[in-house]
Amino acid sequence: MSNDQLTNSEEISLKELFQKIAEWNRYIKTQWLKIALVGFIGGCIGFVYAWMQPITYTAKLTFVVEEGKSGGSSLGGLASLAGQFGVDVGGASGGGLLSGDNILLYFKSTSLAREVLLSKFDSTTNKSVADVYAEVYKLKEGWNKNELIGDIQFQTLNSNKSYTRLQDSLLQKITESILTGKFSVAKTDKKAGFIEVTTTMENEVLAKTYCEKTVKQAVDQYIAIKIQRQKNTVYKLQARVDSVARLLNQKTASSANLQTSASTMDINPLYRAGTLIATETTVRDKTMLATIFASVVQNLEIAKFTLSQETPVIQIVDQSNYPLLKKKSSRLVTAILYSFAFSFIFICYFSFKRWCRNNILD
Repeated sequence: MSNDQLTNSEEISLKELFQKIAEWNRYIKTQWLKIALVGFIGGCIGFVYAWMQPITYTAKLTFVVEEGKSGGSSLGGLASLAGQFGVDVGGASGGGLLSGDNILLYFKSTSLAREVLLSKFDSTTNKSVADVYAEVYKLKEGWNKNELIGDIQFQTLNSNKSYTRLQDSLLQKITESILTGKFSVAKTDKKAGFIEVTTTMENEVLAKTYCEKTVKQAVDQYIAIKIQRQKNTVYKLQARVDSVARLLNQKTASSANLQTSASTMDINPLYRAGTLIATETTVRDKTMLATIFASVVQNLEIAKFTLSQETPVIQIVDQSNYPLLKKKSSRLVTAILYSFAFSFIFICYFSFKRWCRNNILD
């Protein structure tokens, strides 16, 4: 094929393409009434959808975790002092069960969500957070209408009451609903240690309460795990101090009594000699106990200092205050979007239908 023939073929193809576009454009104009009607219906559907959407409130809380100091040098001296008493004080912190990004996973755990849901909502009522959540989202209305469920109340964890299989099942549903769409936790910056917790719910007080209780419960548990070993060391040393102190008090009292008896005039030389020997023995034991007591007290003070150094510090950086951020779908914007979407889908539909009729059926 020559260059002239190729050029003519391309010109014919482009001409046909423009003709078909113009033809399709004319056909679209003939269907403007249907397109407008479909767009209007879509706009109405979008308006009703946005109107039916509930208002949500978002509570945010940002905090930073400052890990405890390593304290390796101080622990070396502490271990050498306390090792003779059978107390292990080495390696108090280590990697930590909740070190690094593990704390983010703990925030999303079902066990933490359950503890928060079964905690007391506020100081004025006896309702749990789960009870308030079920009321806000109208879950109890559906439960009351269901003969298999009925009236369900979630008592708090400190009520010393067991939970039924039905209550556990409903709690699992509530927990899943919260963790999948109403609660999120993330680091604001990978290099920084700032952690942001966000809760979005249909009730302002519920959103703020759940957010704050979750952070408090997680932080308390986090600190307890991080310092558990060092705290046990302090408890052991405190028990040793109390034990040695009791023995020292007893020896002090015995020494005073014996010294008083020895100073009393006695005509029996044998009795006086025995008293002097007992006095010397008691004074020796008292001196030994006083030395041990001083060492154990020193170890206890070092352990307390190490505990304070190893305890993480949780600093609240930012916290939502009332009124919370309110979010409501815009009826006008949603109506316009639905209108364009319905019109576009309708145009695609009848264009495809016309193409099939002209190309396949022919």
